[in-house]
Amino acid sequence: MEKNRQDELIAALQRKGTTHPCSRCGGTQFEIVGESFISIQDNPNAMVIGGPSVPTVIVACSKCGHIWQHALGSLGLLKRA
Repeated sequence: MEKNRQDELIAALQRKGTTHPCSRCGGTQFEIVGESFISIQDNPNAMVIGGPSVPTVIVACSKCGHIWQHALGSLGLLKRA
């Protein structure tokens, strides 16, 4: 990931107040793993490739590895095509 994009993601997370310790281990150091998306499935019994999704940034605790995602739209960081 480009340093500029990583800095942009970190700044947006900080602006939104995501500065609390890890909910699993209490760790205070985190890292941006990358960007991804969560697929939205209309039918939970069938896997569909493509379709609606929620773009996310993946964050991990540096101490225990707990991973969570934040919606890029809520952070104001959707990439424009």
